[in-house]
Amino acid sequence: MIRIKSYNQFLNEAVSLRTPPKEELVGKRVMVYYNLHTHTFSVRLNERVVLHTDYIKLENVEFRVRPGGREKVRQQQSKNVHAFVIGNIVDYTLPGEEIPNPATDNQVTYNPYKYDSFVKKNNEEPIFKAKLVEMIKRKVYLVSESQIYIFT
Repeated sequence: MIRIKSYNQFLNEAVSLRTPPKEELVGKRVMVYYNLHTHTFSVRLNERVVLHTDYIKLENVEFRVRPGGREKVRQQQSKNVHAFVIGNIVDYTLPGEEIPNPATDNQVTYNPYKYDSFVKKNNEEPIFKAKLVEMIKRKVYLVSESQIYIFT
């Protein structure tokens, strides 16, 4: 009897074989994007995807949108990877592990057809940095904002 695996089962098993141990990833600065093919977050370290996950918590966060990629999406009406959440890993789950509930309901979103940058979902105010975010099943939650002080 031949057992046929789904693409996601195959991908989860393959990723788990090459994912570094958690203690090696925590604290590392990574780029995270939502992967439309696997329907999970892809985590890149040194230009290599090292993890697919439905939950990751990052600190010292930067929200980055590549303008060339954004314009290509708008012109071709076809999505590409050009928007990232960059930060230091605090925690994450592996496939099959329990996913925590969000610590807040303050969401950050990005839509290349509506916005030039990531924005706060409640007021559409642009956001470029944060102290702490949780990324859970397609959504980004703003746990703690960065404070910007202007001295005059």
